[in-house]
Amino acid sequence: RWLAIHGLAVPTVFFLGSISAMQFIQR
Repeated sequence: RWLAIHGLAVPTVFFLGSISAMQFIQR
């Protein structure tokens, strides 16, 4: 279960990070 959680958490953090980076670059 821990592996599944990390498997879902890692891409989520990377996805949120990429979105915040795009918004920061636009400004």
